[in-house]
Amino acid sequence: MRVHRWVVALAVFVLAPSPGGPLGPSVTTASVPGVEALILADFDGEPAACFPSRWKSRADTRTAARVYQVVRENGGQYLHAVAQADSVQIGLPVAFRLREYPLLAWRWRVAELPDGADEREAATNDSAAGVYVVFKGSLGGLLPRAIKYVWSTREPPGTTIPSPRYPNVRIVVLETGPSERGTWKTETVNVAEDYRRLFQSEPPEPEAIALLTDADDTNSRAIADYDDFRALAATCPEAVASEMARQAR
Repeated sequence: MRVHRWVVALAVFVLAPSPGGPLGPSVTTASVPGVEALILADFDGEPAACFPSRWKSRADTRTAARVYQVVRENGGQYLHAVAQADSVQIGLPVAFRLREYPLLAWRWRVAELPDGADEREAATNDSAAGVYVVFKGSLGGLLPRAIKYVWSTREPPGTTIPSPRYPNVRIVVLETGPSERGTWKTETVNVAEDYRRLFQSEPPEPEAIALLTDADDTNSRAIADYDDFRALAATCPEAVASEMARQAR
C-alpha cells in the first residue's frame, strides 16, 4: 500500500512527543464564565514576525515561515498566513479527552480567497483557511483520520464531503465566500459528534491540530488569520463565543 507523504506528515504531528504531559504541550485551563476550556494555542508570547515555536511543518522551516508568521495587532497576537500558489501545512501535537472536552473553538478571518477553488475536485482543492483535527489511525498511526474544517471559496456552509485526494479525511465547510472577508469569526464545533457522523464509529482521542491555507492547485493566492484555539467542556458554546469576542475587542 502506497502511503502519501501528506498522510505520513500528519502522523508525524500525531506521534511526536508532547512535553507537557497527558494533556499535550503547554495546555492550560482558561477561565470562561460557565465553561471549562483548555487553551491549545493562542500565539501570545511568541516573537512577532516569526514562525510559531511549538508548531511543526511538513515543509522546511524557511518555507513554513514564508507562509505563516505571528503578527501583533491592537495589543494582541495571532497567526497570519499568506499562500502564494503554496500548499504548506503546519501542525501542533495536542491531546485532550473528547469525553471531557468534546468541543473545539477558534477564531479566524479571511482576507483573500483562492480564485476558482472548489474542495470537491482534486484539481481545485484549495481553501483560504483550514483547521484539521487529527486522530491516530491504523498501521501504528501511519494512516491517521482527520476532519478538516474549511472556509471555502464556493461551497455553502454545512457541506460535508470526503477529501477528493485522501480517503481518511472528511471536509466540513463552516464559512464560504467573501461576504465576511476581513471579519473575525468564532467557530465552535462538536468534534466527537462530527467524527461519529462522518466516520460511522466512535472517535479515538485527538492527537494533533493542523492548519492549511493553500492556493497551489488554483495557482492563486489565499490570505487568512487564526487565533485562540480552545478545547471546551461547555454545554452552551455561546458563552465561549461571547467571551472570545469580548477578549478580541
